[in-house]
Amino acid sequence: MSREKLNLAEEFSDVKIEEAEAADYFLARQIMQEIVSFGINQRTTVKLIELLALELEDREKMLGVVAAIKGQPSSPGSAILEK
Repeated sequence: MSREKLNLAEEFSDVKIEEAEAADYFLARQIMQEIVSFGINQRTTVKLIELLALELEDREKMLGVVAAIKGQPSSPGSAILEK
């Protein structure tokens, strides 16, 4: 594969990733708007966030979100704010 084609392929692979991230963000915003349209209070919102955190595949992120919700300091190695 020529260098130009390789560079072009790399550019397009980045675009696909950005499009996928944008699509995920858009979907998350739609879900959030639907939930907010129910008129839930802060306590219910916090509980919902906690329940969603329990569904995360990344255990460190899950623990960080749950700790933040419960007001507990997260461990220094927590990846919740790093990624």
